[in-house]
Amino acid sequence: MNQDDNHSTGQPRPPAANDGNVTTGVAGLDDILGGGLVEGGLYLIEGMAGAGKTILSSQIGFHRVAQGDMVLYITLIAESHTKLLSHLRGLSFYNADAISDRMLFVSGYHELMRDGLSGFLALIASTIKTSRPRFMVIDGFRSAREFSSTELELSQFIHELSAFVSAARCTTLILAPLSGNEPHPEHTLVDGLIELNRYNTGMRRAREIEVHKLRARDHLLGKHFFKITEAGLVTFPRIEASPANEQSAPPDFKNKLAFAFPDFDQMLGGGVVRGSTTTLIGPSGIGKTLLSLKFLQAGVDRGERCVYFGLYESPQRLLAKAQSVGTDLTPAVQDGRLKIHWHPAVELAIDELAVELVNAVKNAQASRLVVDGIDGLLQSANRTERVGLFVNALTHRLRDAGVTTLLTEELPLYGDSTLPATLRASAMTENIVLMRYVEANSALYRMVSVVKQREGPHDSAIRRLTIDSRGLHLSEGFIGPTGLLSGHPSAAPALSVSDPGARA
Repeated sequence: MNQDDNHSTGQPRPPAANDGNVTTGVAGLDDILGGGLVEGGLYLIEGMAGAGKTILSSQIGFHRVAQGDMVLYITLIAESHTKLLSHLRGLSFYNADAISDRMLFVSGYHELMRDGLSGFLALIASTIKTSRPRFMVIDGFRSAREFSSTELELSQFIHELSAFVSAARCTTLILAPLSGNEPHPEHTLVDGLIELNRYNTGMRRAREIEVHKLRARDHLLGKHFFKITEAGLVTFPRIEASPANEQSAPPDFKNKLAFAFPDFDQMLGGGVVRGSTTTLIGPSGIGKTLLSLKFLQAGVDRGERCVYFGLYESPQRLLAKAQSVGTDLTPAVQDGRLKIHWHPAVELAIDELAVELVNAVKNAQASRLVVDGIDGLLQSANRTERVGLFVNALTHRLRDAGVTTLLTEELPLYGDSTLPATLRASAMTENIVLMRYVEANSALYRMVSVVKQREGPHDSAIRRLTIDSRGLHLSEGFIGPTGLLSGHPSAAPALSVSDPGARA
């Protein structure tokens, strides 16, 4: 008889083969847990009201059902199971066919009220003996805390429960309210302690998960962002907490990608090294996006796969901007050579954006990437102290993916010499192209210079950049002997107004 036949007769299917690792099925969570939970382990999940404890445990439960396990969900709250299930029906992981077949809901509230912790433990033992679940959830553990007369009684209950579920090979989650810094006996007796919480900065709030303790697993330390969607919990391990790839191939400094902008490529010594990261840094309107689009155009013209990841301009405006300077990227978008990912100006989460960015590169098998507006990406970080490590980890991850990356970074429009409060992305990249406005003869002029190229020689001259309907152009010479790119030129000579390409 196959598994479907077992299912049709209502008989329990044999448990799936298990190597001792119990996956949760929650996106990103198994990575945080170091692979998953340990079979037969006892885990405590704490969180404030509305943190997502019930959704998380139910999501894992339905995943275990899909893996062939029998699941037992025991509640210690007065809320009916009908009401509980009604809240879960709107989530995509909910499976009505599993209820009463592979997922059994039992109330222990009355046994706890009548016979205390010993009566509740007896209920668990008899139900496990009858149903033989491989996964169990105990929801409402606060009631057990309140019905224990002493900490010793509660400790004894946890100890006996742990021994029982371990012998039954039944991985168990206990759900309890957040205890803060207050210690509880169960913290030391359980195999793992997971906290769900919320963090706020200003008017923004974000959900965070932290694994404080996890026996037999090399889990990721610290807090990680998660959100609740119609698919349930989705977690995003901090990119800087994940192990780095130590086996990536060394760069080939002779293998360069050009911009198909001959004068600029000459400044770069032929282009940028494949797999490197370059920051285009300058004030608004200086031409950072247009120069980035030239880089993408050079790629799609060679048949390469490219990705544009932006936070400020919609795809329609971006393509129109490219068209205004003679760059037509619409065919590349239509045939898939260029993928445009755009996020409007709403509250964003830096970890979610990082996952989308890396996945976009991998899914497209892209050789070139532009992240237009790294400032907007970094501003989506609730905890600004992360920014330096985050950028470092993200650029390493992109190098591992084999993509050559351009980042655009904003400078103040007027020459502000104040050091930034946070670490600039340019400090983490191999190449820096600095762009500045210079005022002369009551007009503004664009200047560009390659101020850093770690992996090869470059032309350090300061050149004038002009932009018109025919495209981007560089010309020899500059205005003034000193201080151009700082925004404070000195002794600027008069510029001939007869120069047709002089003005920006």
